[in-house]
Amino acid sequence: MSLILGVDTGGTFTDAVLLDAPSGTVQAAHKAFTTHENLAVGIGAALRGLPAGAWSQVDRAAVSTTLATNAALEGLGSRVGCILIGYDPGVMRHYRLSRHVRASKVAHVAGRHDIFGEEVTPLDEDGLRDAVKRLAGDVDALAVSSYLAPRNPDHEHRALRMARELTDLPVVAGGEFSAQLDSIRRATTATLNAKLLAITGELLRTLGPSIRRHGVEAPPLVVRGDATLMGLDLARNRPIDTLFSGPAASAVGGARLAGIDRAVVADMGGTSTDVGILDEGRPTLTDRGASLAGWRTAVRAAAVRSAPIGGDSRIRSDPLDLFIGPERVIPLARAASRQPEIRHRLAELDAQRQSHRLVPVWEFFALGRPLAEEVVSDAEQRVLRALADGPVDVVTLAAQADVRDARLLPVNGLVARRLIARIGLTPTDLLHVRGEYGEFDIEAATIASRIAARESRTDVDTFAARAHEAVIRALCTATLRRAIGSGRPDLAESDEKLGAYLLDTSASPSSRVGPLDVGLGLTLPLIALGAAGAAWLPQVASRLRTECIVPEHAAVASAVGAASTRVVQEIEVLLRPQYLRRGGAIDYAVHSPEGRALFASESEARAHALTVGRRAAQAAAAAAGAQCPSIDVDEHTWQLDRDDPDEPAHLMETRFRFTATEADRN
Repeated sequence: MSLILGVDTGGTFTDAVLLDAPSGTVQAAHKAFTTHENLAVGIGAALRGLPAGAWSQVDRAAVSTTLATNAALEGLGSRVGCILIGYDPGVMRHYRLSRHVRASKVAHVAGRHDIFGEEVTPLDEDGLRDAVKRLAGDVDALAVSSYLAPRNPDHEHRALRMARELTDLPVVAGGEFSAQLDSIRRATTATLNAKLLAITGELLRTLGPSIRRHGVEAPPLVVRGDATLMGLDLARNRPIDTLFSGPAASAVGGARLAGIDRAVVADMGGTSTDVGILDEGRPTLTDRGASLAGWRTAVRAAAVRSAPIGGDSRIRSDPLDLFIGPERVIPLARAASRQPEIRHRLAELDAQRQSHRLVPVWEFFALGRPLAEEVVSDAEQRVLRALADGPVDVVTLAAQADVRDARLLPVNGLVARRLIARIGLTPTDLLHVRGEYGEFDIEAATIASRIAARESRTDVDTFAARAHEAVIRALCTATLRRAIGSGRPDLAESDEKLGAYLLDTSASPSSRVGPLDVGLGLTLPLIALGAAGAAWLPQVASRLRTECIVPEHAAVASAVGAASTRVVQEIEVLLRPQYLRRGGAIDYAVHSPEGRALFASESEARAHALTVGRRAAQAAAAAAGAQCPSIDVDEHTWQLDRDDPDEPAHLMETRFRFTATEADRN
């Protein structure tokens, strides 16, 4: 029997499955908690839950992950300095474009190419050196983006070399991620990629050794956000390609497990619920680039809506409102089941009727991963020392860290870098309070909910019901917005008052308001996946008037999908005539991953484009682990007709897309 190992590392759980390659059936599956302080521990626990006798039959391993997606949703990651080459600083300021780039620091350097790829302003190497040295002391990684790099990447390539000579920081370039001319989106993509390097780096370093310890020699492959596989080396340098990796894998796994090709798929994990649409057994893809939490990127990915609501979403309350997410915290019920002192301290806080209108007094903090080379302030160091002996509640932590008000605790930066972890009230705790789930410490969840209810000026049952309803409505709304986005992406993101009212009413227990029945619903079944899916998503399907399918192994669907995906690599090459250079089509430019090349005739340029494209696609597929892939070429030509119909049309450009695909193993 030939087996494929599938692994999914999520915000809460790490799942592992063994899939029979010929039939695609699940032979074994196991879940373990994700250990953010040391990912190897959680991966090892998941793998040890599989039958030891099967390892000799495993000839491939593939992993999906939600770490990058969750980090983007929660605002986690490294501090990034972005160097913009040839961007107009005045235009950037006037239109506030830097807010889209979202770097911690931005520096402008002179240097420009025109639309034909000809240099019009030399690269300011002295300015580049100054920018690198100025930023290097304040950030953890650098991103470089040249305004017209898709037409000529020379300035970007030189900037990369110089930056890597001047600093040991990771450096990435925008031109690596897109051949499109959208300069802001390329800079944003490079910035987010740099921000995520450390987040996914530990996982990718850990995977190979963890799997090899079980006798699997094949290097693990990584699921991209478009439900294809890439090699480990590529994934290390391009963590942004793993945006929606988990949701894409879960969609593929959901289709296999449910045995249907068309459906809405919702995967509810610890941090988020990811909603996508299946068509012919594959997730539909976005043509505009993956976008989430304000990041607009240029990477190809599944068209997924990620709602920042999961089983471990942070719940906060005050007399006026209730907030759920987007941060992920450790559920109090789970933490207290391991460390009973948390329950005892909650009981003390409850008895003392501790209250703070702006700080959840029921929350605790605990140490996360070990401090490496990070620079921490004196106040942050006091927090770390206070947590050395175990979890501490926020009130006590403020006193021990010599902070006069808990609001002033410097915890957010430490949480963002995973140096500490927050323990708080979550939807998982609500299930314990309501008697719908009881694996962990019910008493701790109930006490914390009672404290939160007191802050909301209500009783615990009313508070739990209110929070439960807020979760269901958020999930319904996210599902409806994704369904709307399949036809009208612009409307799916709209917050216009009438649309928001219709969505909220449709998500309510009753969609009837006076003479009106709003009743937006789904025409496709809803496949409920993920560890928390079975607890929440059937209610969502009921309100949206559709069937809910919870297949066997739904909790490990992403790992099943990871084992079911194939290596697919795409390369784009552009051929453009150089009109207006000397009054006519004197030469033809070919823009490819290997750079820009000029030719005297269209036939020479075309031959070069086909050669370099096939070579690049073959190399990319081989690097990703594919053997003897097939290569398909898709060609799109844009021409303008002349005024005289007897004369040939003007060639404007020809785009070649080379797709290298390995044979289906299942």
